[in-house]
Amino acid sequence: MEKIKELINHISSLVPENKKIRIMNVCGSHEHTIAFSGMRSLMPENLEIIPGPGCPVCVCPESDIINAINLSKREDVILVTYGDMLRVPTQRGSIRAEGKNFRMITSPFEAINIAKSNSGKKIVFFSIGFETTTAPTAGILEMGVPENLYILSSHRLTPTIMEVLVKDAEIGIDGFIAPGHVSAIVGANAWNIFSEKYGIPTVVAGFNADNLLLGILGILRQLKNGKAKTFNVYKGVVKPEGNMQAQRLMEKYFKVSDVNWRGIGYIPASGLELRDEYSHRDAKKVFELKEVKEEKISGCICGKIILGKAYPSDCKLFKKVCSPKNPKGPCMVSFEGACNIWHKTNNESPRSPEA
Repeated sequence: MEKIKELINHISSLVPENKKIRIMNVCGSHEHTIAFSGMRSLMPENLEIIPGPGCPVCVCPESDIINAINLSKREDVILVTYGDMLRVPTQRGSIRAEGKNFRMITSPFEAINIAKSNSGKKIVFFSIGFETTTAPTAGILEMGVPENLYILSSHRLTPTIMEVLVKDAEIGIDGFIAPGHVSAIVGANAWNIFSEKYGIPTVVAGFNADNLLLGILGILRQLKNGKAKTFNVYKGVVKPEGNMQAQRLMEKYFKVSDVNWRGIGYIPASGLELRDEYSHRDAKKVFELKEVKEEKISGCICGKIILGKAYPSDCKLFKKVCSPKNPKGPCMVSFEGACNIWHKTNNESPRSPEA
């Protein structure tokens, strides 16, 4: 506790009185720690810690989910995916509510076992997420999978969306807390672009409150000194080069593609699809899936929350008609979603980013 008090006092001493500092965390687990620890309430008034696009469930396009629902209704298909994806709302309901033949898995390796146990069915693994979950999917492909297993890929690249945020003057980011789990895959050096090209201090942090505070302190020191760099306070887990084997497998099986982010829109070179040589595993090609036009959820501001342009409590649906038990938007579904986290911790907007 004394260490945390020291860090908070040091942070307070480095925040300028006449300037607002905005630091964005790009990890749902980081946001979980920040919100549950009450960290924001201990920060100086002109230091904002903004939740960003750290929830993979939140940015998965509606079209992919609807296609997954339709696939699960086929008698020759069993859809498998992670638990949170079953509850994500769309214009046509959720997989759990509207789907038929689906199963929840916690690991890609379970998809292999299901495929082996159901040789007469086509098993479609709806694989979503950032680099952290892309690597295991590439891993099972490298191992070899049953002929009846297909991949419905909805993977996204974290550095690309962060660069989009940097270029948006409305957000005004002064520093990044890079995602810890993703950093373990891509490496701390993956974030050098933000300090070297954009002059934005970036820290790789772990998930304890003291480690996050140490990261925030590092960003503030850089801002004061006027020298931006990538600072890693999670060295026990994250290496400068990352997990090279995981990176090689991802590059072997996936190609960078222009993809849609739910509530945000199409972003060039921001997603991963299976390479053409593995098209026989690509559910989008095998089942000739068509893109479904996304429809905005009335009143939902998930897109703005993901971009750091609004807080969950700024949404008119928040805690009124939208809750973890009855999510109206994707940000309320997953434990990594900002709305879900804020609902459970009774957080309120310290200041509106749009003000």
